[in-house]
Amino acid sequence: KAAKRPEATRFLLLIGAVLVALYLLQALINYTRALLLLFVGNRIVFDIRQRIFRHIQRLSMRYFDQNSHGHIMARVMYDVEAVQSVLSSGIVEIISNIITLLVALVFLYVLNWRMALVATCVLPLYVINFMMLKRRIRHAASDAREQYSLIYSILSEDISGIRVIKAFAREQHEARRFVREVRESIELNIKVGRLRTQLSVNANLLTSLANVAILGWGGYQILYTGTLTMGGLITFMGYQARLYGPVIALVRINDVINWVMAAVDRIFETLDTTPDIQERKNPIRLKRVQGYVDIEHVQFAYEPGELVLDDININAEPGKITALVGPSGSGKTTLVHLIPRFYDPTAGVIKLDGYDLRDLSLTNLRRNIGMVLQENFLFMGTLRENIKYGRPDATDDEVVQAAIAANAHEFITEFPEGYETRVGERGTRLSGGQRQRIAIARALLCNPRILILDEATSDLDSESEALIQQALEYLMKGRTTFIIAHRLSTVMNADEIVVLERGKIVERGTHGELAAAGGLYSELCEIQFRRAVRKMEEHTRKANESGQTSSQP
Repeated sequence: KAAKRPEATRFLLLIGAVLVALYLLQALINYTRALLLLFVGNRIVFDIRQRIFRHIQRLSMRYFDQNSHGHIMARVMYDVEAVQSVLSSGIVEIISNIITLLVALVFLYVLNWRMALVATCVLPLYVINFMMLKRRIRHAASDAREQYSLIYSILSEDISGIRVIKAFAREQHEARRFVREVRESIELNIKVGRLRTQLSVNANLLTSLANVAILGWGGYQILYTGTLTMGGLITFMGYQARLYGPVIALVRINDVINWVMAAVDRIFETLDTTPDIQERKNPIRLKRVQGYVDIEHVQFAYEPGELVLDDININAEPGKITALVGPSGSGKTTLVHLIPRFYDPTAGVIKLDGYDLRDLSLTNLRRNIGMVLQENFLFMGTLRENIKYGRPDATDDEVVQAAIAANAHEFITEFPEGYETRVGERGTRLSGGQRQRIAIARALLCNPRILILDEATSDLDSESEALIQQALEYLMKGRTTFIIAHRLSTVMNADEIVVLERGKIVERGTHGELAAAGGLYSELCEIQFRRAVRKMEEHTRKANESGQTSSQP
């Protein structure tokens, strides 16, 4: 016995060493598998997310008109994260459970094919259970995700409009609205959870019934026919557990996949959205743009049958200023948005240097247009980066010259960090007039052939407006310029003033001709003149009251 002990010890040590090696190998394989899944999952998510973002960048303005910011953000972030949750662990779990299921089936039929038939008869019931609840889970999951998009939209809107909320003391109202939608989201999530629980409970019930059936059938064979032993029954039920365990796991995974498919549907819905503005296969790229813009019999409608513009005809030439005036809602901004092809006309044609805009390269077209929109948007970053946004290769001297021309250089240099001053989100560190001047500098730096100024001096005081007008007059020389302004003093020197009302041109001519015509333009001049007189009288009254107060002992 003593002689055998060293051999037994060596055998035990060998077994222990082999087990340790196997466990280490298993740990290494699991670690490698986890890292591989992590890399592949994140890579796929990265590809999906960047593809969605790039596609969204190509979509037309109509898409952004019809979908809230929160709705779009939820597509890019929340829905893609749902896909990542499946990619990170679901794939391996599906493969491993399918393999386990197949191996268990083979062993069961080898052990006792009659009992194996009984065991496998239950499998179609799992499929029926899943198919019965699949559609309801998918619809409930889709509703829950749409509700989440709504919450995302409310949150985005409230953060962007926090100044307005505080100004009108509406914090409690917004909080109640947010809570109401969150409560609705919770109820939808509970509905989804209830359906998923029902699916799981049904699967477990089928498993229990199948176990009872096998136990009864096996017990009958042991007690009455003698064709099965107790050990054989225990072995069979052990493999049966290996059969039903993966089935339940696959039901659970398919349940999760069904939940994620609601997100996948939304992702593909976005990717399948076709831009309204399409570039031709081989678009024309103009080497030199002169700036002749011809708008011929143009009609436009955001919604079918509701014309916003009707039979618009304008011929604009380089070096000429075309001013668009009219009441709010008359279609002025919509008209200038057709020139860079934010939208295409419903009927009619717009030409640049004789070419239909639809035949031109979009990039080539838009790089020859400088725009200062009514709503100025500045990106997070520095003042220099915002001015250079349309022309990243501009030199520092060119940036400064553009800022000087836009009357922005003086206030920029007053900041401790000058042009490296960070403007904050949407330019919140700047006043409205300062943001306007940065937007003008950004347009000036692009040195475009066509200028579109939509209320470009709306947020400036009288002194700054005069300086900007001087800079713009210099810049407009040789360029085609479209100006939209409610203050008629801004457009008095235009070569042609086009008066719009309800989407139609009702008058056109110079300031002198239209002021003497007695039409809509003349009425607008009279209204603004009366406003200016009242403002001057109010200013004089306040000055007199101030003088009287200061003279009192």
